[in-house]
Amino acid sequence: MPSLIIEHAFIIAMTVLFIHACSWKGMIFEGIKKLIKPEGHLYKPIYGCPICMTPYYGTIMYLLFFRLSFVDWLLTIGTAAGMGVLSVLFIDIKDGIFTKGNDQNNGN
Repeated sequence: MPSLIIEHAFIIAMTVLFIHACSWKGMIFEGIKKLIKPEGHLYKPIYGCPICMTPYYGTIMYLLFFRLSFVDWLLTIGTAAGMGVLSVLFIDIKDGIFTKGNDQNNGN
């Protein structure tokens, strides 16, 4: 059962990341930013944050494809959101958000 949860969570996390990436500059759904502004409340759960998107898109996917039990749903969505955290960290590292010069606790 745990391997099934990880498998389902991975499918959900990668699908959510795909939806998120489709709104990046130059991608097919970049225009959604004109409809749903980054300052609005719907920005993060619709396309702006893979972690915030996971409970919504993940629940829809879980109910359509897996539908095993409440506990399985909860663990699957939680695991997928955790995978979303890793993807956001990797994106931030790629974008140079975490650099040594930005460390506020370096004593300087």
